[in-house]
Amino acid sequence: MSWLGLHIRGRSLLSVLILVTLSGTVFLILSRLKKKITMDKGLDIYSLIKAYGFNDNLAMFVTSQAAHETAGFTSQIYISNHNAFGMKFASQALSIGEKNGYANYKTIQDSVADFVRWYIKARNNILSLPLYINSLKSYVSFLKNRNYFEAKESEYLSGCEYFYNQLFA
Repeated sequence: MSWLGLHIRGRSLLSVLILVTLSGTVFLILSRLKKKITMDKGLDIYSLIKAYGFNDNLAMFVTSQAAHETAGFTSQIYISNHNAFGMKFASQALSIGEKNGYANYKTIQDSVADFVRWYIKARNNILSLPLYINSLKSYVSFLKNRNYFEAKESEYLSGCEYFYNQLFA
C-alpha cells in the first residue's frame, strides 16, 4: 500500500496514526502557548494603562485594542518598533522616529505613554460632545470618530471583541 509516496506495510499504519496524533498534540500545545504569551503581554499592557489612572473597563478596552492592532502582540511592528497600538504618528517627545511607516519607540512603556497622550488629547478636544465610554462598542466608535483607524468600524470592533474575549472573558 502506498500513501503520499510512502510505502506502508501492516504495522506501519499504526506508526502513521501515532504521528498524526503527535502532530495534533504539538499543534494544540503551540496554540495554547501562543494564547499564554498573548495573555501575559496583554496583562502587561493592562497594568501600564491602569497605572495612568484608566478605570478597569477602559483599561480592558484599550488592551483589547492593542492586542488587535498587534495580532496578539506578535506583529513585526510590535516586536521591532515596540509599538503596541499601530500608531503611525508619534509625539516628538516619546518616539525615536519612524520605522516601516510606523512610530518607533525604545520601549513598550513609551508606546503606551504616547497612546495615553493621544487619548487624553482626543478626549479633551473642545469640539467633542460629552463622551460616555461604557462598552467596547462605544470605545471603538470613539476611536473611529477621531480617525484612529481606517478599517470599517464593524471589522475593527470584531477584532477588538475577539481579543477582549481572549484576554478578559
